Amino acid sequence: FPLLVDPQGQALNWIRNKETSNLPSWNGQHVVELSDPKLKDKLEFCMGDGKSLIIVGVEDEIDPMLDPVLEKQFIKKGSRMYVNVS
Repeated sequence: FPLLVDPQGQALNWIRNKETSNLPSWNGQHVVELSDPKLKDKLEFCMGDGKSLIIVGVEDEIDPMLDPVLEKQFIKKGSRMYVNVS
């Protein structure tokens, strides 16, 4: 499941170390805040390039834009897979 509750930050450090080569960097940061205004663009970039994306700062509610990704609502068109992120 792509959602992880990590109150002490140990899992975040472990994932960063394991996925170093697969994490994109934006201004030296390998994580994205849920409140980032460019979250949609970064998500689309990572999904298109097969990169990992770590979103931090998720509290009680998750942005509805992420629901299709978390629920794996993929659409198959020909040999390609798509997901509607809106």
